[in-house]
Amino acid sequence: MEVAVAVYNVSSVPKMLELAKVTYGFGVKRFALIKVFGAAAQQIGDLFKLAFKMGGEVLVFNDIGDALEVLRPEVVYAIGRPDKDTRPVERVDKRVMLLIHGADLPFSPRELPPYAVLSHAVPKDVGSVGQLAVALYKLLGP
Repeated sequence: MEVAVAVYNVSSVPKMLELAKVTYGFGVKRFALIKVFGAAAQQIGDLFKLAFKMGGEVLVFNDIGDALEVLRPEVVYAIGRPDKDTRPVERVDKRVMLLIHGADLPFSPRELPPYAVLSHAVPKDVGSVGQLAVALYKLLGP
């Protein structure tokens, strides 16, 4: 299974770096930022430095459509807070993109491609870093 992590709409430097550390820590090489702004955009050099040290790569896109065009995932899990419209992340033998909202907000339907699966990794609100860590463990763990 090939996995890429994409963070959408992030402005916080600590959040950007924590999500990247979790991604690279699970052995996922491809970390993408979509619509990065504010302090995170100004400090993006810190992310490239972290990626270099951890053996990962960084991709930056203007919108989700560009990321989908380049990464070509077969499954997109839009990870967020659990609610009645979300489904648990499941292991699949396909190219997967885990799409995380950088502001810990729910995705609106117009932000996502029609085939994206609104998902959660944990049935509790543990924040985006926690959801990402558990999702990666479910997809890549034993």
